[in-house]
Amino acid sequence: MSLFFMHIPKTAGTSFRKGAETYFSPERIVYDYGPNAKATSPFVKESLHVDQPDFWQFRQALDNPAMIVGHVPIVRFVSLWGVGNTITFLREPLQRIASEYEHFVRNMDYKGSFKEFYSDPAMRNRQRRAFSRVNLEAIGFIGLTERYSESLEMLNDRFATRILEREDNQGKTRLEDEYEFDEEDLVELRKLNRRDIELYQYASGLFDSRYEMFKSNQPWAHACLVEATTESISGWAWWAGERDAPLEVELWVNGELTSTVRAVEFRQELCRLLPPRGGYVGFNLPVKLSPLDTVQCRVAATGQWFPPSPRRVEETVK
Repeated sequence: MSLFFMHIPKTAGTSFRKGAETYFSPERIVYDYGPNAKATSPFVKESLHVDQPDFWQFRQALDNPAMIVGHVPIVRFVSLWGVGNTITFLREPLQRIASEYEHFVRNMDYKGSFKEFYSDPAMRNRQRRAFSRVNLEAIGFIGLTERYSESLEMLNDRFATRILEREDNQGKTRLEDEYEFDEEDLVELRKLNRRDIELYQYASGLFDSRYEMFKSNQPWAHACLVEATTESISGWAWWAGERDAPLEVELWVNGELTSTVRAVEFRQELCRLLPPRGGYVGFNLPVKLSPLDTVQCRVAATGQWFPPSPRRVEETVK
């Protein structure tokens, strides 16, 4: 099994990468940090940072690497390694951008002000843009920088690894220390990074749910409620790991169980992510609901709720 680590800058990714190098050995890890980065593997530069890269040939030529790592969006490698083998870490967005600014000043001779840095469109919502419309629920594992120990605990259990905790490449003395902001900067940062803030809040809810299941020795399901209208409830769900059995999904309306359905329908839009069961992981329920109703789904076998909080029904567009 090979893993794809999408390394979002300043999310404790260097610590994780170094821990992975110690566990797997650097020779078994492939690096893609851009064409000019010293860390980028020579074979990656020769194969992918060219005019017409052949990603399939690149993948076939590799000798079963333990992990491919880089500052890349998820779409770069997810169709080769699969969404279930994809891992990443997220960080509270404003803390992350402050850390990245200090990194630019310290290591890249950046001369601009903090405001100039965070006002640059390329620096806004960096975490959200990395996912390129891939649902968080589908990704093999998403850790949180602020809960790094718990993240490693779950990740090692999921992938049968023993990657140890480290603290590398930090601008602060300790990972738990927080940057402080002027009120003017705080208001502007929140406005410019609204999508990142929403992403992190949702990811935190997923993390809490997954950690609770983990501590209860219950298997995790990658599950998403895609559509909830007055006429239809649809989504997808599959077990994390190697379990191939279909999930049974419960539909709860206004806090009451109304029906169950198996997640066995084909979801073509997921196939680029290489989901299990050949993409036959979807479910659809015709319903008659009101825009005032709330809905939530639950994995029948374990009691795992998705989404983490009930969702308001949307009016069906005619």
